[in-house]
Amino acid sequence: MRSPQPSWNQQFIDHFAAQGWKDISTSYYRMATGTCLPTHGDLYKKYIDLFDLRGQEQNIRRAIVFLEDWKSGHYFEGMGQAETGWSAGTVIEWTYDTPHMAANMGPAPRYTLQITGHL
Repeated sequence: MRSPQPSWNQQFIDHFAAQGWKDISTSYYRMATGTCLPTHGDLYKKYIDLFDLRGQEQNIRRAIVFLEDWKSGHYFEGMGQAETGWSAGTVIEWTYDTPHMAANMGPAPRYTLQITGHL
């Protein structure tokens, strides 16, 4: 949803569009050392407004792509499943109201790509 995006960004959009996702947006995130996002559910306020999805929130999907191999101290949890040890390119998807959390207690930044769309 922000510009500019990397030249290879379109490959991700095409991949999720092939799975039936619509109005796909992407956002790259650098999680600094010491950052903790406690359990939460995303609100998608801007996305809902942008694509007029009020009352259709249950159709919203989110995915994160880990852009680098797992490093010590990097953590993600969603759907009651703790995630560590991932490889670059690992994708985790969930529906709009799924509680999740993330943290970086390690010495290196944690880089992810967040993808939002709807069915």
